[in-house]
Amino acid sequence: MTPSRKLHQNDKLWGAVAEALVAAYALMSAKGKPSSYRPFTDVDGKDLVIDLAGGFKDIYIQVKCALGIDRNRRIGGMARLHRDRMPSSPKFVYIFCLLDRRKMELTRIWVVPSATFYRRAYRTLLPKGMIQFNFDYRTAGDDRWDEFEVTRSELGPRLVELIKAAAKRERRARMNKREQLDGRWLQLVA
Repeated sequence: MTPSRKLHQNDKLWGAVAEALVAAYALMSAKGKPSSYRPFTDVDGKDLVIDLAGGFKDIYIQVKCALGIDRNRRIGGMARLHRDRMPSSPKFVYIFCLLDRRKMELTRIWVVPSATFYRRAYRTLLPKGMIQFNFDYRTAGDDRWDEFEVTRSELGPRLVELIKAAAKRERRARMNKREQLDGRWLQLVA
């Protein structure tokens, strides 16, 4: 096998292509509202950062790309994590996608918030405290994941929606914390 043929079978290459397509679709479909960034290193499981222009509202994305439908008519993806280090936040989402290399496009896309993915995914316990979470989509339709599927034109607006929802939760949490501190101050003064 020639080095170039081997290169094109490399999972990292196709993963990078899928990440670039996710960013492009998100930017184009959200009509200029967000910007996107790729971390210089991939040590934290965050492939992309999508940020709303004009503020500090963002979301972190882990992209998982399948290159085809398996013999059981399923599309798969997985995340292996240590049971004590499962990044779960309204600001962290998984994007599972199916890449059609001939068409050079993502033909299926699912946007799944991290906490929901961990709850719904099939699990495999691995040695050394690791857990494998499996996204396993039946192409005939799958009640577990159907609600998270988006088109390319829906991807950006869905991410903007998730960014705004996460920012509201953060704002509420800060307000609740401030109210708790104010209440303690009043108790101390009284």
